[in-house]
Amino acid sequence: MTFFFNVRTALQACIAGAIMFFTSCGDKSSDDVLPDYDSSKPVVLSSFHPDSGRIAERVILEGENFGTDILRIKVYFNNKSAAVISSTGNRIHALVPRMPGDTCIVSVVVGDDSTVYARNFHYKTSISVSTITGNGTTTFKTGNLAEATLKPYYLSIDDEYNIFVSVRESSDYGIVKVSEEDNSVIPLIMGASSLITPNALCPDVLTGIIYVPCETSITTYYTCDPKEAWAPRVRNFTWRNLNGFPLPTNSWKHSMGFCRLDGYVYTRFFEGQIVKIDPRTMEADVIYQTSNGTCVGVTFDPLHPEMLYIAGRSGGMAGGIYSMDVRDPANTYRRLNSSGNGYRDGELSEALFYNPWQIFFDPEGYLYIADEGNHCIRRIRPDHIVETVVGTPGTAGMKDGGKDDAQFNSPRGVGVDKDGTVYVADYGNSRIRKLAIE
Repeated sequence: MTFFFNVRTALQACIAGAIMFFTSCGDKSSDDVLPDYDSSKPVVLSSFHPDSGRIAERVILEGENFGTDILRIKVYFNNKSAAVISSTGNRIHALVPRMPGDTCIVSVVVGDDSTVYARNFHYKTSISVSTITGNGTTTFKTGNLAEATLKPYYLSIDDEYNIFVSVRESSDYGIVKVSEEDNSVIPLIMGASSLITPNALCPDVLTGIIYVPCETSITTYYTCDPKEAWAPRVRNFTWRNLNGFPLPTNSWKHSMGFCRLDGYVYTRFFEGQIVKIDPRTMEADVIYQTSNGTCVGVTFDPLHPEMLYIAGRSGGMAGGIYSMDVRDPANTYRRLNSSGNGYRDGELSEALFYNPWQIFFDPEGYLYIADEGNHCIRRIRPDHIVETVVGTPGTAGMKDGGKDDAQFNSPRGVGVDKDGTVYVADYGNSRIRKLAIE
């Protein structure tokens, strides 16, 4: 149930094994002399094989004038750097990096000489889904990963791979910390719905603080600071500038997103106000007014930190993925996909979602979406193509496994760790699950 090795560890093991393999197979006699790189001559590329594969695939690149100093040789699959294991001067052994893209331009850089192969490499993505904790029982119970039970709504992952979960079921309302490393599920705070109604959490990538919006009052939210052992603290902000927009009268704020560009925390109220909060002064400004309705996804693009993305679930926002540049919301706010609820992959402008809940970007700029109504995890690629990552559209189920087998039941929360591993609050199955995408 629990995985103790992440992609980075597995790749390191592959590199170590490859180095041993090529060293033992590539021993030369003292009479053999390998050619050095000659800067007065061009690097020539001829072929590589295989022409397709997945992460850590061993690829042999043929050519001339590579030299033998692997510290001077760089190999790229698109913009992703590959581990170079060895070079004989006319043959390079390298390992395919993680998720460089479906179709890859392969390039070799030696010194100041950069050359591209005439044909492309085709990357094969591998997906496996596993359950971290939960067994279908909705009542919260603390304990190790195998024993604990919970009904997860939303989740968020910090840089230490801790998973923070919003729980909202019957009398179990609270914030829970899940650790694979410690094999533990522990409550940080629990209480009745009148005391705490935690919504979609977000991490502060600069401090590690977890921000948790709630519905107990208009100006209230929680913080969990690692310097304080993540003990939840109630925070209340004051209004600084409404910018001519109406003051929220409904306390529903369903999601928060941290902006590394300005250090503010952004949220959206049910009545449509987009609000930024300064966590240092606890002052807030209304920066824009959208349609009313529930939006349980708010997040920022790590590659374009000024861009705020919003997922709409109901009302005038239903089924929509929206974006804005927070520096100029009035001129940049727009809906990105087709109107209405439904299911359609393909071009983002034509895509349909059915009750999208929490959203979150991975480090490569892929936006992951918990598509509750379609029982799927979907994503928007940087090239604005929507694809279903895993799940059977329109069919609820509970099954771990690969892309063609795994099923979800009304997934509501989604988060991504710094290595790109995706975590899901599988609400209908009362489980927290993990997608290893390589």
